[in-house]
Amino acid sequence: MINQFVKPLITIVIPCYNCENTIEEAVGSALSQTYTNIEVIVVNDGSVDNSVYIVEKLVKGDSRLSIYSQTHKGVSAARNLGLRIARGRFIVFLDGDDKLKDSYIDLGVNKFDEKPSLTLVYSNMELFDRESGLFPLTKFNLKNFLKANCIPVFAIVRTEQLRAIGGFDESIVFCEDWECWIHLFKQFNAEVYRIEEPQYYYRKRFTIDSALDKYRDNHRILREVQLYIFQKHQQIYVENEMSLDYLFTLEDELGKFRRKYYHKWYKRIFYLLFKPKKYSKLYQQ
Repeated sequence: MINQFVKPLITIVIPCYNCENTIEEAVGSALSQTYTNIEVIVVNDGSVDNSVYIVEKLVKGDSRLSIYSQTHKGVSAARNLGLRIARGRFIVFLDGDDKLKDSYIDLGVNKFDEKPSLTLVYSNMELFDRESGLFPLTKFNLKNFLKANCIPVFAIVRTEQLRAIGGFDESIVFCEDWECWIHLFKQFNAEVYRIEEPQYYYRKRFTIDSALDKYRDNHRILREVQLYIFQKHQQIYVENEMSLDYLFTLEDELGKFRRKYYHKWYKRIFYLLFKPKKYSKLYQQ
């Protein structure tokens, strides 16, 4: 159990690649946590804009904040660098264009304290910027989770457990958080807790270039990742009596989600105006 008088150090890792317009807001949300025993590590992933300059100015004002740089290797490599540096007992990953609610770490650590058998704590999340409102995350169930991810990357996990599985798989560029959690559950256990009130703000950018936007309609990449995950973690699928056919239902489920989530008339007009070729099929549905 966590000693209430000696609060464990929590590490928040923020990968940053050309986030000059958002990084200060992301860092500010991390440093504003009501849980004060934190360290915030920004990993500059080869940015060529003013991101580093902005963060370095912030570092001078708060000893809990630090920045490390690497050549551009991708978000998983940036998270893994932060994981290697982290001193906290627990670790959280915050993307450089998103925000944390100030109560998130406090609520998460308290939940681990109440139930030490937990492997992972996360929350619902809320959209902001281009879109607003609650992002529809399904309830966790291991069998359903093995078909489709419902746990975003900002989950709170034990640092040593994440190190034990080698962190994030740098060979994939999509669903890397899903693969990581599957690996974590395969090696430890799949006991998770979801905080119902959103504690994470996910930015839906007007530029429509987030990972979710980029790969949403790329069935080839999705199928390749599915195959890779199934082959790498076949053991946990077999233990749950799931075949490869089960895994491929993900595409059908994502297709239904896309049609439901992107059908509103004002979104269709927006996509038609700004990305006519990319979204013409969607507009015609």
